[in-house]
This record gives sequence, C-alpha cells and structure tokens, in this order.
Amino acid sequence: MIQHQLTAIVETAVDGIILMDSRGKVAFFNRACERIFGYSAEEVVGGNVKRLMPQPYQDEHDQYLLNYQNSGVRKIIGIGRQVLGRRKSGEIFPMDLSVGEVAGRGEVAYVGILRDVTERVRADEQRERLIEQLAKTNAEQTHFVHAASHDLREPMRMITAFCGRLAKDYRDRLDAKGGEYLSLVIAASEHMNRLLDDLVEFARLSNDAERGSLFDANLVVDRVIESLSNSIQRFDAEITHSDLPNITANPIRFERLMQNLIGNALKYVAMDVRPSVRIEAEREGANWRFSVADNGIGIDPRHFERIFEPFKRLHARGRYDGTGLGLAICRKIVEGFGGEISVRSSEGKGSTFIFTIPADGHADED
Repeated sequence: MIQHQLTAIVETAVDGIILMDSRGKVAFFNRACERIFGYSAEEVVGGNVKRLMPQPYQDEHDQYLLNYQNSGVRKIIGIGRQVLGRRKSGEIFPMDLSVGEVAGRGEVAYVGILRDVTERVRADEQRERLIEQLAKTNAEQTHFVHAASHDLREPMRMITAFCGRLAKDYRDRLDAKGGEYLSLVIAASEHMNRLLDDLVEFARLSNDAERGSLFDANLVVDRVIESLSNSIQRFDAEITHSDLPNITANPIRFERLMQNLIGNALKYVAMDVRPSVRIEAEREGANWRFSVADNGIGIDPRHFERIFEPFKRLHARGRYDGTGLGLAICRKIVEGFGGEISVRSSEGKGSTFIFTIPADGHADED
C-alpha cells in the first residue's frame, strides 16, 4: 500500500523526477519528465541519462560521474543549479536541477529533480531588456533636457539682460503702460529661468542613483529656514520643528525637499493669515515619518494625486507663482529615498504633507 502511494506521488509530481544508477543508466522517468522532454518513459528507461543533455554536457557526463565517485568533489550532486536540457525535438532549454545521492545494499543511485524554467528565464531576459531600454530612454531624456535647457538659457539671458538695461536706462521714458509691459517681460523671463532649473532637476532625479549618508535632519531644516529668512520676515511667518532624527539619505535632496514644502506653506496662504508651519518626525515601523503642517488655503481632496504630477497647477500663476514642478520634484526625491509622500487637507483648513524615509541601523532611534 505504501509503495503504491509513493509511486502515485512521484508520478503526479509537478517536477520531473529521474532515478539512475552509478553509471547514469535511467531506472525511472516520471510523467512530468515525459511532458518536459517529449520522450516516453519506455524510450528513456534503460538508456543513459546523457541523451537528455546537449553538447558538450553529453561528452562530459560520464567523466563527471567518475570524477565525483573517485574524488567526492560535487558540481551538481547535493548542490543544485540551473543547467541546460535537450528535448526529443532537439530544442535546448533551461532547467533547475538538483541531484541527490542514494546509497543502499552496496549500490549507489542518483535521484534528479528538475523543473523547466524556460518561461521564467524568458521573463527575466525580457525584464533585463526592458530595464536597459528604460535606462537608455531616461539617459536620452536627461541629455535632451540638459541640451534644450542650455540652448534656451542663452536667449533667456539676452532677454533678461536687455530688459534690465531697458529698466535702468529707459524706464523714465516709458509711460505707465510701457512700464507695466516691461515688468511683465522681466517677470516672465525670471519665471522661465526657474522653470528651466526645475526641468533639469526633475530630469536628473529620474536618472541619478541615490547616494545616501547619515546626517542630522535638524541641521538641514534649520539651514532651510535660514535660506527662507527673507520670505519668513516678509510674511511674519512662524516656523517650528520638533527634535528631528538622524537619517540616512541624500542630504542635498532632503534640503531641496524641505525647501519646496516649507516654501509652498509660506506661499499658499490667505492674504489676512499669518503663515504658521510645524515640522515633526516620528518612528513608524521601519520608516521615519515626517510631516509638514501649515495653516494655508488647503487643497480639495479631489486633487490630492494631481498636485504631485508635473505642471499640474490648481491656481493661476498670476495668483500664486510657481513652475508647477515643485511637488513633482518632492515626490521624485522621496521615492528616490525609498519612501512615499501624501497629503491630508481640506479647503480653507491648511495642509499636512507626510513623507516617509526608510530607517536603517545607523539612524538614531531615540
């Protein structure tokens, strides 16, 4: 009864199972093997297992068995690895093979368990090709953006320079409408320069690998607050933060992330409201969870995903200046850290931007 059950198990196994003697003569060939190789058991049992191998493995097989039996040095037996098999049709295919040694009654036998991994290997190869194509495409896009930005900056510098000279030397000769037009041209050229800067940074974030280091987030946030001191004083804003952790990330990218988030908090505030920003961080599982909360104009929940897309603005530029890339850059930075960014908000009640950064063994967990 037990023998019958064992035979049924082996015959219905998904993986191929082959039993052979010390000379490689096949004694058992299950149904999965028949399906994989295209041979019937009757065609294989009694013959040498090397008929299932392509060259040069056929010629090397007998010598391998002999070397193993004489030296005990294993290459497949007791180890397992990916090898090539040969079907009855002549097709060569990849398979995972593990071989176990069975000793009893003075005889040695080998049991091979194999699996056809053609589809897995094909999928791996397709994935590798796709990764290579994406890397090439990203590199080409980054190069294009840099080249386009470089070519556009020269005429923009000319426009900015001559607008400056017009403002300096001829403003008193312009009427009110002419002065207004000149101011609009100057503002547009400044906006274009900021847009080119953000485009280059956004393209670089898509292509550059992250290089992280351990740093004190308190120092970086304090540096950002100092860099925004003119805006803070102009709006009489209040910016505070809790005791922030040491984190492992790219400190320059983290600084840009905080500049964008704090800068937005100062910008998107109602006219009669004093801006207030609070930055906090806490450990949440395997991540540091940062939050940047403000008392600004808020965001309709319908637009939570849209605001992180490039050039998706919720307000006219005349009302709130910006390039439309700030939050898209924030998301790229956070995703480059291996984290996620989201927002909690409602119109008229402020916003809280939340992002995570993976913690590691070097981070301060206090």
